[in-house]
Amino acid sequence: MAENETVSGSDKENDDQRARKALSEAGLVEIRLEEFAQRIRDVKSLIMVRLRELIDIGNNIKERESAAYSLGTLKVLELKLLAQDSQRSDSPES
Repeated sequence: MAENETVSGSDKENDDQRARKALSEAGLVEIRLEEFAQRIRDVKSLIMVRLRELIDIGNNIKERESAAYSLGTLKVLELKLLAQDSQRSDSPES
């Protein structure tokens, strides 16, 4: 196996630390579960505004594609949260 094909444990830890830092700076690490759906809706609204700007400008296709992809991903997350909330409210309490 070539040297560049392996990932050491410390590299993975550094990646994990960078990911946690980015999530923390974005305010996504310590969100209470009941706030998460609203945060997703807020971010979707911001992306929609930016996507409209990009469409109006008519250039930067990569950023438009990225924004559209992000909207799709957020929608999937939102639907999963709604399904979990629905299951929680439908299940009898122990």
